[in-house]
Amino acid sequence: MKHYLAILFLCLPLLALPGRAQTVDTLVDVGGYRLHFHIIKGKGTPILLEAGGGDDARVWEPLLRPLAQATGTTLITYDRAGFGKSEVSREADDTQHGILSGMQGLETGLKKLGYGKELLLVAHSYGGFYSSLYAARHPKQVKAVVLLDAMLPSFATDDFLAGMMRDMQTDIAKNKTEHRGRYFQTLNYPATVQAVRNAPFPASIPVIDVVAEQFFMPNPAEAARWKACHQQFVAAQPNRESLTAYGCGHYLFHENPALAVSAIAKAHAATRGPQQSADLLQRSLRYSVEATNELKKRETDYRHSESDLNSWGYTLLRQGETQKALEIFKLNTVLHPQSGNAFDSLAEAYLTSGNKELAKANYKRSVELNPKNTNAVEVLKTL
Repeated sequence: MKHYLAILFLCLPLLALPGRAQTVDTLVDVGGYRLHFHIIKGKGTPILLEAGGGDDARVWEPLLRPLAQATGTTLITYDRAGFGKSEVSREADDTQHGILSGMQGLETGLKKLGYGKELLLVAHSYGGFYSSLYAARHPKQVKAVVLLDAMLPSFATDDFLAGMMRDMQTDIAKNKTEHRGRYFQTLNYPATVQAVRNAPFPASIPVIDVVAEQFFMPNPAEAARWKACHQQFVAAQPNRESLTAYGCGHYLFHENPALAVSAIAKAHAATRGPQQSADLLQRSLRYSVEATNELKKRETDYRHSESDLNSWGYTLLRQGETQKALEIFKLNTVLHPQSGNAFDSLAEAYLTSGNKELAKANYKRSVELNPKNTNAVEVLKTL
């Protein structure tokens, strides 16, 4: 029920798509199954956006309008096999649904659509593996890469993978029948990492690496290791630069779209001539100023609201400050005693702290206030 992020989605793009932009939704046969592509046509080096694990192309929707307005170029998003509107081959076995198969499907789809000669890659989270492998396979075609809190193979150590696979066994079994895309993605995660390790990121391709200030797990040691891996990656080549998305979590392009658009526009400007580059950066600056102003307005509107307190509590929880988070969540239930979401968040914090009894009590209260809270119902079954 972490829908406190919905506040951040309210900072929607402020500018309309260019008047003549053509939008295309299509399914492309890539050999035994079809991939769904969503394309906003423009001019210049196309931008291919890779979603994170578990997400499909819809995750990019809040960014597409301002990005199209700022760059004027073609934007390409797609659903990986088994996600969104894309199909998954029923004939291949488990080992044939890894990243290499996914990459071949993507390459086939792009070629059939007439793209791939030149691309700028943007990747979030798990999508970092796909962009890294694509860049390694097409070093001359990829003009630049922008990473948005993306996974790096150096972070996915053998110990990390072993722990993750142990924790994910229940999900793997469940998704084998309920969500084939996630099933194959998780099952093949170690093989995915190995494939990316075997194809080092090309030194010739410039990179802008944007890292969220707030780590996505409440584990300070892992947070420090995540940042160290990104620092080492950037330091390895002079054509790589790092940006920190202050105050943002893992979905930084939702929380601070202006920063994401500016980083992508900067990388894209280098693919154009001097005059076009100057025009692009000027448009990007105008959007950034307006978006930042709008974000500040919304921060003022939501200050001390139920959602604001919820967001604060989850920030503390991610930082490992469980006791402080509990106090914030408790305050939220006092100030908003009829909010099922407030009690759901308090229950989650209690569960994180190991207090199952209080977690159970607050989940029950959440369901009483909001019988449609299926997440709380499912957690209560496990408790």
